[in-house]
Amino acid sequence: MHHLIDLDALGLDAERTELLAEIFALHGRVHDEALAIAGPMPNPSDLTMQQLRVIGFIAKEPGLAGHELGNRLGVSAPTASGLVDRLVEKGLLQRVDDPEDRRVRRLHVTTEGLDLIRQMDSLIERAMMKVITVMTVSDLQLMRRSSEVFLDAMHRASASGRGSA
Repeated sequence: MHHLIDLDALGLDAERTELLAEIFALHGRVHDEALAIAGPMPNPSDLTMQQLRVIGFIAKEPGLAGHELGNRLGVSAPTASGLVDRLVEKGLLQRVDDPEDRRVRRLHVTTEGLDLIRQMDSLIERAMMKVITVMTVSDLQLMRRSSEVFLDAMHRASASGRGSA
């Protein structure tokens, strides 16, 4: 199975590498099954793929400046500004003055923009709504505990500075 991450390059011990390979393989199977059950992610018809990319970049890097966004997208500053203008008009992004440099405006995803991202990124949730009737309370408790453990590890990684890779 091909992974986006080269597990060997992480320099982990053999036991962790093997467990991660199994987890990634299972995750791929879960994803494929969820896609078969729930279908592809919804795509808001009033947004272009480029506008969705803009929201994605800003969600990943809140506070990005317009010129930085243009560099990430590989477009000119005026093109990036036009994309941002339309997303601000739709209430999905907001511009905030940089407190240290008033000439720079930082971009942030609004609550409405985050809601849109969650709706689009809800494959597992949408699949769960269809399979929940065959899951036991014990199954759900185990899933909750697993999610809590993963979230805690994410917080620890983020706090130690390793979460930015």
